[in-house]
Amino acid sequence: MCTVSWLLNPSGYDVFFNRDEQKSRAIAFPPSHLILNGTPCLMPLDPEGGGSWIAANHHGISICLLNYYQGEIPSNKLTSRGRLLKFLSSFPCVNALIAQLNQLEMRRYAPFTLLVFNPNLNSHQEHVLTFQWDGNVLFQRASVEPMISSSVDYLDVMVTRRQAYKSMMNGKVDVENAILYHASHLPKADQRSVCMHRVDAHTVSFTHLKVTPRDIQMTYIDGSPCEQNAAITSVLKRKDQAFKMVLPGG
Repeated sequence: MCTVSWLLNPSGYDVFFNRDEQKSRAIAFPPSHLILNGTPCLMPLDPEGGGSWIAANHHGISICLLNYYQGEIPSNKLTSRGRLLKFLSSFPCVNALIAQLNQLEMRRYAPFTLLVFNPNLNSHQEHVLTFQWDGNVLFQRASVEPMISSSVDYLDVMVTRRQAYKSMMNGKVDVENAILYHASHLPKADQRSVCMHRVDAHTVSFTHLKVTPRDIQMTYIDGSPCEQNAAITSVLKRKDQAFKMVLPGG
């Protein structure tokens, strides 16, 4: 179960990602600076699968991956979907990324939804691209925010979280309100709320990705966003510039 939303502004875009996982899953590593196929990238890492769920590269391309639990899982041996995102994060342009996606043997992966953010994306041009692999067909679908995945009561969860988004963002579509939305418990703290709480699973992290013509900033909170844990911001300069870490109070 995860929730992704985004905001477009005149000079770039922001992405917000709640990652929901089983309480037994290993704690992820915070965003790391990686060089993949010669391309500087920024992403948190899952120690179990070795991949990620959100990434950006120095060209300004960002991608997010959500599990699509309603799809049909292929019967053959599967490769981690997070590794697929990690692989795709190194491509220098969206057209090359999509071409590679279309050439892959998709039956190696369990169903997923992939969001692709163009480096030129802003409130004046371009749009978010969404691809879905349902276990049988890879196709492009409408990008409706927030994008939601859930293994439990999907329709109820989707409707509830989108209603909460519409209610909270009505008349105030900005970064501050988007962050509040991702920490919210409307209508109450359970499987339907954006900051999700179940007996067996919960929201394990929150990521805010900000992309401008100058740099990419990835702010990461380990733990449920409602707990107001300390955040770490990683900065990746566009066009292969310097990388730095900004710790709380630094």
